[in-house]
Amino acid sequence: MNKKISFLVTIGLSVLKLTVAQEISTDLHTFSDTFQSQVIDQVEKEREQIHSHLDSVKQKAGGTTEFSAEDVNIAQRINKIQKTIPLEYNDRVKAYLDKYISRNYKPYMEKLLGLGSYYFPIYDQIFAEQGIPDEVKYLSVVESSLNPHTVSTSGAVGPWQFIYGTAKIYNLTMDGNLDERKDVYSTTYAVSTYLKEAHDEFNDWLLALASYNCGRGCVRRAIQRSGLVNPNYWELSPFLPRETQNYIPKFIAMTYVLNHAELYGLVPAQNDLMTDHKVLMVEKALSFGNIAEGLNCSTDLLKQLNPGYKRAIVSGSPEKPRRLIIPYHEEMSDSLIYAALNNQREEVIQALANSENTEEQRHQVKRGETIAGIAKEYAVSEQQIRAWNRLSAKSSISGRNLIVSKGVDAKMVKNVVAATSSKAKSKSNPTFVSYTVRKGDTLSDIAGKHRGASVSRIKSDNNIRGSHLKIGQRLKIYKGKG
Repeated sequence: MNKKISFLVTIGLSVLKLTVAQEISTDLHTFSDTFQSQVIDQVEKEREQIHSHLDSVKQKAGGTTEFSAEDVNIAQRINKIQKTIPLEYNDRVKAYLDKYISRNYKPYMEKLLGLGSYYFPIYDQIFAEQGIPDEVKYLSVVESSLNPHTVSTSGAVGPWQFIYGTAKIYNLTMDGNLDERKDVYSTTYAVSTYLKEAHDEFNDWLLALASYNCGRGCVRRAIQRSGLVNPNYWELSPFLPRETQNYIPKFIAMTYVLNHAELYGLVPAQNDLMTDHKVLMVEKALSFGNIAEGLNCSTDLLKQLNPGYKRAIVSGSPEKPRRLIIPYHEEMSDSLIYAALNNQREEVIQALANSENTEEQRHQVKRGETIAGIAKEYAVSEQQIRAWNRLSAKSSISGRNLIVSKGVDAKMVKNVVAATSSKAKSKSNPTFVSYTVRKGDTLSDIAGKHRGASVSRIKSDNNIRGSHLKIGQRLKIYKGKG
């Protein structure tokens, strides 16, 4: 009897499990079907809204603009890349977008993509610090095509096109040695300040950007003429100058295309700025020629990285340290760079003595070989091969015997030794002490504890960009002549 009961219970449980499993499976299928249905409904609803919007735009434009199914797709993509700044797709944006994705514009757009690989990370870093939407970086493309030497008809200069008066307001230096309007770091900080002020005033990012083109006073006057209360950019656009009416559509179209470059077959064009770099603060005058010799790089590349210096001289001083951007790769230790810029012969010789591999390795280029392939073979970067051999983006490597050293950059070390060998040995070298950061320490506190030290010198010697210190961090502190 017990066996029969046990058997029946087992069968009952099995049936129950099967029933529950079937119910769960049915529920899952139902949930999946419901979820898919909701997603499809949402997509269709979004497309209907976009169709309605584009029809409205077409009517406003007098029926002269035709929108296709691809325009609906573009509008959807624009919605997806939208972050802080509202990006609308309409007939005016479409006109510029069609131009930017055309075959005639392909070389230009690919050039912008290549330059963007250098400029955009700098913009992203500074905008993140300053609380500016990262989409603003594309405004620089509209302003200058990422060419720091661009000069407008009104005399605006640099990647962000500052006119003289505005540059003075935002404390940019312009003298016989330096035009800081061409310095990507200084101008991006200045732009951040301007746009924060403009956004605080107009409470609309597109109006803030528009004011960067025509001026905040111009936007104020347009609002007064319109009679509108708190208008957005598109509402105010008819009351703005023609150039400013086109300015935001250009910005939106450029933002879209550069975010979807692969979709349109756009590949970044090579340029000399496609190299790792390091930012230093320099407290003395240095010529590009001496820097190039010490770092084993070309003066032309230094000029491209530091376009603001008019006479190829970094005009730094202890009172006014100046920014210097140098090409950089991992074999260039901080001590070696310091030695190259400060004629520290003993430090360079020590670097040579400590190097396990200071011999150059060379590679004879065979037919069909590329820098990328050679770099992979020797486990180095393309930037290192370009730096060691002073190759520009347009240089041919066919038949050349390239340096492919994997050790300490021996050529740079030897150049520094040669450049400093003629210096009078009687000159005493600066001396340094080591300091370990304690809780509560600040740069100014540390500088005050060491005679001859300064905040700017500590930051430069230790490659510190901001003011943040870590407890236990070891600093090299300048103590003067030995």
